[in-house]
Amino acid sequence: MIIFIVGIILYQLYEIGWREVIRSLPTHPLFYIIFGLLYVSLPFAEVFIYGQVWRTKKWELFKGFITKKVFNDEVMGYSGEFYLFAWGRKHLDKEDKEILKNIRDNNILSAVTSNLVAFTLVGILVFTGIIDIEDLIADVNTFYVILGVVITVVFIVLFVQFRKYLFSLSLKKSAIVFVIYITRFLIHHGLLVVQWAVVIPNTPISVWFAFLAIIIVVNRIPFIPSKDLVFMWAGIELSKMLNMATASVAGMLLVSSVLRKITSLVLFLWISYSDKNKEIREIQREASENIKLKEE
Repeated sequence: MIIFIVGIILYQLYEIGWREVIRSLPTHPLFYIIFGLLYVSLPFAEVFIYGQVWRTKKWELFKGFITKKVFNDEVMGYSGEFYLFAWGRKHLDKEDKEILKNIRDNNILSAVTSNLVAFTLVGILVFTGIIDIEDLIADVNTFYVILGVVITVVFIVLFVQFRKYLFSLSLKKSAIVFVIYITRFLIHHGLLVVQWAVVIPNTPISVWFAFLAIIIVVNRIPFIPSKDLVFMWAGIELSKMLNMATASVAGMLLVSSVLRKITSLVLFLWISYSDKNKEIREIQREASENIKLKEE
C-alpha cells in the first residue's frame, strides 16, 4: 500500500517538475514553527484528556502519547492504542479492563469531535459553492436516502439505549474531555490553515476548508499507515482541480511529511533511550539497596 502511494506521489512530482517543486519549498520560518506546534498539539491535549482518569506524572504521560502518535502515524492506524494499553499496564495501578474502557471512551469522543467538525466543514463547502449539492444528490434514489436516515436513527437509538455498556465515562468528565478535544481540534486545524497560507498567501479560505475536509477524512480511515502520504497525494490532485500553484502545494506537503517522519524517528529514539536508562538506574538502585540490607 505505502509503496503504491509513494510511487504515485513520485509520478505526481515528476509531472510537476522536480526543479519547480524544489524552488517552491517553504522558506518562511513561521511554517516550521507552526509545524512544531502542530506535532505536539495532540499529545499535549491528551495529557489533560487522559488526566481525567489516569493519575500519574504529566511528563510520563506526554512521552507515552508522543510514542502513541509515532505508532499511529508511521506504523498503522490504531496501533498507537495497542501501545497505549501496554504502556498503561506498566505505569498505572489499574486493571486491564479499566484501561481498555478509558482508551475506548476517549476514542469515541475523539471520533465524535472530528466527525462533527467534518460535517460542519462539508456544510461550509456546500454553502460557499465549492461543493455542488445538486451534483451529489442528482443520481441518488429517494429510497436510499430514506434508508440512510432510518439506519442513522436506529444507531442513535441503540447508542442511547445501551450507552452504559458502550461508554463508561461520567457525563461531567465526558463534557470536559469533549471540550478539550474540540478546542484542540479547532486550534490544530486553524494553525494548519495559517501554515498553508504562509506558503500560498491570498488563497480563499474556502479552498483551505476543502483541504481540511480531506485531511479529516483521511485521518478517520482506520489501519492506514503514513496517512500524511495519502493526504499529500490527495492534496496535489485537489490543487490541480482548483487551479492552484501545484508546485507550492506539493513542496509544502512534501516538507511537512519529511519533517514529520524525521521528528517521529528522533523523538522515538530519544524516548526509548531515556526510558531504557531509567529502567537501568532503577535496577541498579534496587540492587544497591539489597546489598546494603544484606550488609546490615
